[in-house]
Amino acid sequence: MKSIKEAAASTGISEQNIRYYEKQGLIHPARNKGNSYREYSDEDIRRLKLIRLFRKLDMPIAHIHSLFQGTLSLEEALEQHREYLEEEKNRLTAAIDFCSKIQERQLAEVDADHYLAAMEEAEQKGSVFARFAEDYKAVSRAESRRTFSFMPDAPCGNPEEFAQELQKFAAQEGMELSITRRGMTPHFELDGIEYKAYRTSSRFGIVIHCEMLHPEDYLPQGMSAEKYRRFRFLSLIWLPLLIFIGISLLRYRDLFSSVEGVAVFGVMVVLFVASFAFFHYSYGRNFKE
Repeated sequence: MKSIKEAAASTGISEQNIRYYEKQGLIHPARNKGNSYREYSDEDIRRLKLIRLFRKLDMPIAHIHSLFQGTLSLEEALEQHREYLEEEKNRLTAAIDFCSKIQERQLAEVDADHYLAAMEEAEQKGSVFARFAEDYKAVSRAESRRTFSFMPDAPCGNPEEFAQELQKFAAQEGMELSITRRGMTPHFELDGIEYKAYRTSSRFGIVIHCEMLHPEDYLPQGMSAEKYRRFRFLSLIWLPLLIFIGISLLRYRDLFSSVEGVAVFGVMVVLFVASFAFFHYSYGRNFKE
């Protein structure tokens, strides 16, 4: 067994990153019974070296986690990542090619408006929207982990029963759970992410609600906090609004024969255009930055 300093020396990974990988559920070191210090086994060291290898290939933490869990095969992970790297290569190639289009030799001579307009024209051909779809999916997955709820089989009337239902839920989902504070508002780690839980009562029965303790620390791989905030706003407010508008347009198209119907249609179009403009400005600006 190795200490964290010895593990860092053996793997070439900093102590801080080793702790981060543990928090993400990639490794699960044992604790010394005498002093509670972490102790790293040969398997932990092997995993850390694999993590370093895949991270050097820029593979996302989520994919590495799936590899270790067995829900993603090595062949599938490498193929998915190769496709991602091909896309990144194309993006970088486009950026390299664009550099050659800037002919000025002095910073003061550069017409930023001209080149930004050229970039936006290229983005409107599909690059922004292709990246938007991937980023939106990543944000949706992250949102589903920030808060979630489930209905337990037992009423959870005491801390022991509460803990048992959390364990049962984790087992059903194929996730690793460690309860760090028992009680009627327990704290626990689920695949290395810290949560707190509480129960409420509804007409259908008891509901267990779980909330991430430090959501500010959990962002999709490679996404800034500002970008995540914009997509979260879009997913929570604007996308449902757009879906509602679309359904309404289909359902009430017969109203267009009246003045009132045309007015309603006009309001919906304005909202749709405003939504699109907000997305294009927010995402496009963030993409260029």
